[in-house]
Amino acid sequence: MTPHASIDAVLRRHRYDGTRLIDILWDVQHLYGHIPAEHLPQLAAGLNTTPLDILETASFYHFFHTVPSGKHRIYLSNTVIAKMNGYQAVFDALERETCVRFGDTGGAAMFGLFETPCIGLSDQEPAMLVDGVVFTRLTPGVVADVVAQLRAGRPAADIANPAGLAEDGVAYVDHLVESNVLSRGPVFFHGQADHAALLKRCLGMTPEEIIGTITASGLRGYGGAGFSTGSKWQLCRAAPGNEKYVICNADEGEPGTFKDRALLTRSPKDVFLGMVIAAHAIGSEHGILYLRAEYVYLKRYLESQLQELRADGLLGHGIGGERGFDFDIRIQMGAGAYVCGEESALIESCEGKRGTPRLKPPYPVQQGYLGHPTCVNNVETFVAAARVMEEGAQWFRRMGTPASAGTRLVSVAGDCSRPGVYEIEWGITVGEVLSMAGAHDAHAVQISGPSGECLSVQSDGARRIAYEDVACNGAVTVFDTTRDLLDCVRDYTRFFADESCGICVPCRAGTVDLHAKVELVLAGNGVQWDLDDMARLGALLQATSRCGLGVTAPNPILSTLEAFPEIYRRRLRTQEHALLASFDPDVALAGHGKVVTELQTGATT
Repeated sequence: MTPHASIDAVLRRHRYDGTRLIDILWDVQHLYGHIPAEHLPQLAAGLNTTPLDILETASFYHFFHTVPSGKHRIYLSNTVIAKMNGYQAVFDALERETCVRFGDTGGAAMFGLFETPCIGLSDQEPAMLVDGVVFTRLTPGVVADVVAQLRAGRPAADIANPAGLAEDGVAYVDHLVESNVLSRGPVFFHGQADHAALLKRCLGMTPEEIIGTITASGLRGYGGAGFSTGSKWQLCRAAPGNEKYVICNADEGEPGTFKDRALLTRSPKDVFLGMVIAAHAIGSEHGILYLRAEYVYLKRYLESQLQELRADGLLGHGIGGERGFDFDIRIQMGAGAYVCGEESALIESCEGKRGTPRLKPPYPVQQGYLGHPTCVNNVETFVAAARVMEEGAQWFRRMGTPASAGTRLVSVAGDCSRPGVYEIEWGITVGEVLSMAGAHDAHAVQISGPSGECLSVQSDGARRIAYEDVACNGAVTVFDTTRDLLDCVRDYTRFFADESCGICVPCRAGTVDLHAKVELVLAGNGVQWDLDDMARLGALLQATSRCGLGVTAPNPILSTLEAFPEIYRRRLRTQEHALLASFDPDVALAGHGKVVTELQTGATT
């Protein structure tokens, strides 16, 4: 097939639909190894757009390449947790074994090496993706073996799956990745539910009764904001318009979080059933599961689970035997952008565009996907909603606290002996969670990932994980006394600077400036004025940023300034009689004498 015919086949597969541009770009990259510039005009003509518009979208996402980037693309997760567990040795081994430097593929080289943020495997770092296949618990020896087999012509999928397990089965996923579900409670990982019976019961209820049950349960969205799930469903149902959408946010990109990965592996049908119940409640026929690119190894398994639901009459046309209730779900792959965890940015990505957060209002429940009312909830919320409908509102409400009903999942990793996924009841103390995970020498704990807050175990161990105290979004990262917290803050601020979509100035420029300030202090060139400036700049970002990324980007600095001010103060520089104490004249004048000499001798022009 000629290149022209190949591109046309891709366009036909997606019905020349520009809203499916992300899928189209994935198909093109799979064909050629990158997205060649010479094919952009043909793509643009087929989608009634311009080559520059396509390039604008492609260049936004980490995993799209517009130039040759190696036959085998290797992405090494560079999280703080990875760096606590042998990351540097693995990094060095990859460069040594491939004879390639990170970020420098040499065009048509066999290997392309890239660092990437969290890939949802913080409980089994170091970890990497090789051609979309995941490898965990890496050592230099494992790296040498994998690279040698790739050189010998063996595909990454065969290296990771020597037994040839079917990629659409849970055994394949389990072979690649440990679920690490270490505690099960009453809500999640409940076993094989009778999905047909539950759906029949829900279809016997009016949409208003379902929404009333969810509202009465006190279920709040687990994505971070904690908005009432019942209220969101009611607002979407009440929004004008006959066409409505249900979207499951499976873009679990917060570093240190991996609970949704475990749910998608162990309880995928519970996720999908929650979406079906939501569709009945709001009056939707269309569902989308937005799956982060780093979880591509789950896609075929999830597709098979969807097909089983269709075969059982629980998805598709006439669901549950009820004429007129048609609802189906498609999987939309992401392409690597942390900001797409924000619901409006996710919707933009589903529409085939850059993941740029929208201004609000209007909110997605009013104008979401393709301008239609859209209900966006995350993986954990849909599972919890299904359990509420199974057991009842009061059953759920009896757990937790008055303002935080039920239970939730937390992903615990870092300096602990039992990293993994735990179901906890809202109201549990920080210290109790650490004890469960074997974090006996914990000094600090990062709650909710970089976007959350850093707590002192000594001062805050008795605080409760609940919306009225510590509103944890699911990530708990533990640091013992050997860790340099300021070094961790540097990593977190670099993460936000890299992940900013760039649409608003406060975030685009402020995240870079905050990172530079941390670097200044770490180098021993900071002064009290710099700390004060960090606080001022952080407050500015929180007040003026367009979306939650910019609002929370200063949190690593602001929370450690409050809980651990000594990590900054002990590095401050004191210098008398200087206009700016952090100014280093020796550095500023370095090389000056050489330039003057060259000018005098005519060595330069």
